[in-house]
This record gives sequence, C-alpha cells and structure tokens, in this order.
Amino acid sequence: MKAVHGTILGLAITVGSLACNAQGYTIPSEPIDRDGKLAATLPVLDNETARSLFSSRLPTGVVPAVPSATGFVRVTSVSAPRTLDSRYYLINGLHLAMALLDVGISQRCIATNQYKEGNPLMPSSLGAQLGVDFALVSYGSFVSYRMKKQGSSAWWVTPIIGVGTHSVGVAVGFNVLAHQ
Repeated sequence: MKAVHGTILGLAITVGSLACNAQGYTIPSEPIDRDGKLAATLPVLDNETARSLFSSRLPTGVVPAVPSATGFVRVTSVSAPRTLDSRYYLINGLHLAMALLDVGISQRCIATNQYKEGNPLMPSSLGAQLGVDFALVSYGSFVSYRMKKQGSSAWWVTPIIGVGTHSVGVAVGFNVLAHQ
C-alpha cells in the first residue's frame, strides 16, 4: 500500500468515527408553543428608492433591474448556444460511419488475398484498423467540439476532412470489389 493510500484510508476512518460519535449528540432546543406565531416581514421598496440603491453600486452604463410590486426583481438570463446539437452529431456521426464502412470494405478486400491495404500507414488487421480509425475519429470529434465551443465557424472542417478521406477509401474498395 502506498503512503498516499494509507493516508486517505486513515482520514476516512477518522472522519467516519467522528460522524458515528456525532450521531448520538442531541441538539439543545426549546419547544415551540402551540399558539406561538412566527412572523416575517419583507420590505417592499418603491421604484425610486430601488433605483437609487441599486444604481449607486452599478458600474456606469449598466441599467439596473426594476423590482416588481412584490419586491422581486426579474432578471433575463442569457444562455450560451448549445455545443452538442444535431448538426454536431450528424457531421461527426457521418465521420464515424464512413470510417467503419471504410474498415469493413478494406477487410473484405484483404480477405480475398488478392489485395492489401492501400494506405502504407494503416495496419492490415481488423483490430488495428479499428483502433487507428477510432483514435482519429475521436481526435477529430474532440477538435470539432473545442472549436465549436469557442465559437469558431470552422468547427465542421475536421470531420468533413475525415468523411472525405474515408469516402475515397470506400469508393476504391467498391471499385475493387466490383472488378472481382
């Protein structure tokens, strides 16, 4: 057992024993009378008082929110655009689908023992090809996500390049299978 693990285990045991000891502790309190009434007040400011209070603390150029008659202030929220939307899933899903189709057709061509993988950087076995393609698709999806999250309008370029390269592989594979 490493020293870090021992220290964490010791702290967990100590905190657990303290929690067990605290369970038997009673909180001193006085009973509330049955006829006792609880009162709470909420001050309601008029608009002029609210503007004078809030505008003195705001930086210049910021318009203060006007409270309603009940004393609550309505604040409109600004939501950031969604990063993972249907377009992101469509384009990156198409990239993954084309990568899997490319591997499937390449394996079909390799199985005939007449052809070999045309990409010299790609291994010939199914597992290795899937590993390389999953790594490339994952990296492309990550780059696409980061670019889209930062507001770049070119977030779709990475998966489209992958779709294009795998489409070439699929077209070559279909051509090879058609001429057998």
